Amino acid sequence: MKIDPLRGPRTQSVKRKEQSGAAGSAFADALTGGSEPAAHTAAAPGVAALDALLTLQQAPDALSGRAKARKRGEQLLDELDRVRVGLLLGRIPLAGLRRLQVLLGEARPQSEDRRVEQVLAEIETRAAVELAKLGR
Repeated sequence: MKIDPLRGPRTQSVKRKEQSGAAGSAFADALTGGSEPAAHTAAAPGVAALDALLTLQQAPDALSGRAKARKRGEQLLDELDRVRVGLLLGRIPLAGLRRLQVLLGEARPQSEDRRVEQVLAEIETRAAVELAKLGR
């Protein structure tokens, strides 16, 4: 077989049979506007999309607990660092001790990650020890 680069591939045209029947005519009627859909079915996709959006908003985010725990740990470490710097300078920062005490008094956010929970517990223990050493 010889391939001519100037001529494209030869294709045969396919003729389709006209289908008659319930499925074919109903589809054709819907395309031409022969049958009007009910008013409630037109609004259904909008309601379904809204329902899906509300469901997603209500679903708990696995990272939100971890992110809150991380933020709490960072806040505690920042306050501990301020206390350490204050001790090195020879003056105990009372405002930092109060903030540390308030942070320890707040409820700890729960995380699904056991390692995050363990690290946060160690940070809180260290902060409590520092407060106890400084007489608070």
